[in-house]
Amino acid sequence: MRQSRRLTLIAALIVVGFIGTIAWTYFSDRPQPLETPLYLARPVEETGAINRVTGIYLNYRLLDTLLEVLVFSVAILGIQHYLARSKAVRLPRLMESEVVRTAVSLLSPLAFLLSLFFVLFGHLSPGGGFASGVIAASGLLYVGIALGMKEAEQRLSPKRLGRVEKGVLLLLIAYVLFPVLLGRTPLTDLLPRGTPGHLLSGGSILIYNLLIASKVLIGAWIAIVSFAQHRGEL
Repeated sequence: MRQSRRLTLIAALIVVGFIGTIAWTYFSDRPQPLETPLYLARPVEETGAINRVTGIYLNYRLLDTLLEVLVFSVAILGIQHYLARSKAVRLPRLMESEVVRTAVSLLSPLAFLLSLFFVLFGHLSPGGGFASGVIAASGLLYVGIALGMKEAEQRLSPKRLGRVEKGVLLLLIAYVLFPVLLGRTPLTDLLPRGTPGHLLSGGSILIYNLLIASKVLIGAWIAIVSFAQHRGEL
């Protein structure tokens, strides 16, 4: 019961914080519908991102992206809450296959490498934090299938990672609110933009991608472990 109340309180604080950010941003700098064509007219010079999609959702529409992160966070809390209260079904442990182990030893490093590429170059080519986090979580899922979730859970404790996940979310919120301390509008990008096409050309976009990828990776792993615990195994 105490754990349930704590999760409910955390979810409520996150929702209130994001609603406050929405109201503050909207009334501080109300959007102008006539400026919409600028999204396509001057995205590279204003955002520094060759990938226009990334330039829009991590710059012009950053608030929408933060709401998506909020929805993901609440979903993970819901999975933990309801699966912890439901009765687990114990399944017989499957025999581990050497073929699966060998395949995972080859595929998992490729998944992590692709994830790293997506998060680092998501503003220069197709990719981004959300895709990067999902790909890396898939790599961890492969490991869980090959080694068994019990062993994988011991190596990557969801309890410890859960604290890291909340820390990443708080860091993301603090980062987008930091401009307030400087007398500027929330979500304002304070980092300089480099030459378009270079790694550090997107201002804060690279930082956003790193934080979002970490959040999605840890959250997805927690969800995988929660379902595995509920079923007894994958």
